[in-house]
Amino acid sequence: MTTPSPRWRRQILFADVDAMFASAAAVKDPSLAGKPVAVGGPPPRGIIAAASYAVRAFGVRSAMPTAKALQLCPDLILLPPDPPLYRQLHEAMRTVTDRLFPLTEWSSIDEFYADTTTLQSLHPDPLALGQLVKEELYAATGLRSTVAIASGKTIAKIAAECHKPDGLIVVKPGTEPSFLAPCPLHTLPRIGPKTAARLQALGLTTIGDLLDARWDSMLQRLFGNSLTVIRDRARGIDNEPVVTDRDPKSVSRETTFDRDTRDPNLLERTLREFLGLLTHHLRQDARAAASCLIKLKDSRFIVTTKRRRFPHPLNDEAVMWPTVRQALHELISPETAYRLVGLALTDFAPASPSLFDQRRAQALEAMDRLIVRYGPSVVGLGGIFPRHMTRRSTVT
Repeated sequence: MTTPSPRWRRQILFADVDAMFASAAAVKDPSLAGKPVAVGGPPPRGIIAAASYAVRAFGVRSAMPTAKALQLCPDLILLPPDPPLYRQLHEAMRTVTDRLFPLTEWSSIDEFYADTTTLQSLHPDPLALGQLVKEELYAATGLRSTVAIASGKTIAKIAAECHKPDGLIVVKPGTEPSFLAPCPLHTLPRIGPKTAARLQALGLTTIGDLLDARWDSMLQRLFGNSLTVIRDRARGIDNEPVVTDRDPKSVSRETTFDRDTRDPNLLERTLREFLGLLTHHLRQDARAAASCLIKLKDSRFIVTTKRRRFPHPLNDEAVMWPTVRQALHELISPETAYRLVGLALTDFAPASPSLFDQRRAQALEAMDRLIVRYGPSVVGLGGIFPRHMTRRSTVT
């Protein structure tokens, strides 16, 4: 008789679709499968939003200028973002998670956490559960994913990151510190590329090095009060709950740049693209937003935000952009380098026909039909730069 696996006190599943935006293009057009596909805007001002694994082999990465990407890979197949397709695939994934899990938290359009603690009687083998999730997501969308199961959200995400693409990993309770110890520093939350480079210059290269008492004084100076939390994460201690988003109070997008930037024009272009995508989603759901939130994270990992209200609930990007732009420039410090920028639209209300004059409303409806059919790069309304001038870098 097979001895049943010990029941986990807490079990968290994390799933991340592999290169979703680029992979989605191959779902729509199977002839693109395995080819060097990237999603982004054309040169000279376009940037790469997402890169397939085939094109990453050439050194192409998200947030890279498209002109540079084409130098690295002359055969690169550049496609515009296709929000309606992403939305369709996301809804198909939600159908799967709603059926499989009692509690799911979508951290972005292409990744989610599920609390599977109460499912252990139905699925006693976590490896089999992970394989089931991968198969169900693929059957529903044609997209491959990486799935990790662990005792907490942080270690599950790190495990998935270390086993992409198309991976499956289970980190059993009690093995967290030994699993994490050899992982690269940059995979741990709060350890970005610059901090990892600084630590590596001092001789620390892995997560396990953060627990070495030899570095206590130096790490205390570097992280201050955050060191306790960082070391807990390095040991696999993480009790952050899975929080369902059944009734979303906001829609948001953010990007982490490959290199920190002081360029306000890049920050503007990125937010313009985010605003176009988010307002399109609002109109598709017949919703409007009463306020916006701008988020910046600088090279020291300090996060600052600025919230502004619109005169009334809106879903017209041209009318909303001046408020968003003003909030951005109130937040920017000229001498500060930024590694992340984000935009959230919040405080929803039902979209009312009286929000806009009839001609403007008809123009928006026509634009949305074109976006659904051809993608977002084909059209823009007056008061907004054309979409090909406003590609986003990457979405997290």
